[in-house]
Amino acid sequence: MYSLEELRQQNQEISQLCDVLTVLMEQPSLHNNPVVCDLMTRFKEKVWVHLVFEDNTIYAALMHTGDDETTKVAKAFHDSAKEIKHRFSGFVRHWCSMPGSNSEHEMLKNESSAIFSLVRNRIVYENEQIFPIVEQQL
Repeated sequence: MYSLEELRQQNQEISQLCDVLTVLMEQPSLHNNPVVCDLMTRFKEKVWVHLVFEDNTIYAALMHTGDDETTKVAKAFHDSAKEIKHRFSGFVRHWCSMPGSNSEHEMLKNESSAIFSLVRNRIVYENEQIFPIVEQQL
């Protein structure tokens, strides 16, 4: 099991990958670039492992505290993870496919921005809402 400090460190690494990938996504010439695809795959794996771990441990624990407010926060926490997983499902595969038109690049760039925003918002939510509750409850 990860400690909260390890989860915070994972959040920092995920945030740093968001920052780098945000810059790289601007360049149409980097669509399907193997180095960018490696970073994108690393990003996806880090986020996915982080979400699955939290879902199986933190979410489950918060749902069973018996406190209605904590249960409400846990449900919102779980729902945000589901949305990120859903948006991620084909994203990396599309980014790392053969180069497409300018309109396809624009669509992928916009999707990238939306996903990075969801992930960044999730990180803030974890750090400001979830982790303090976990420290109090568990």
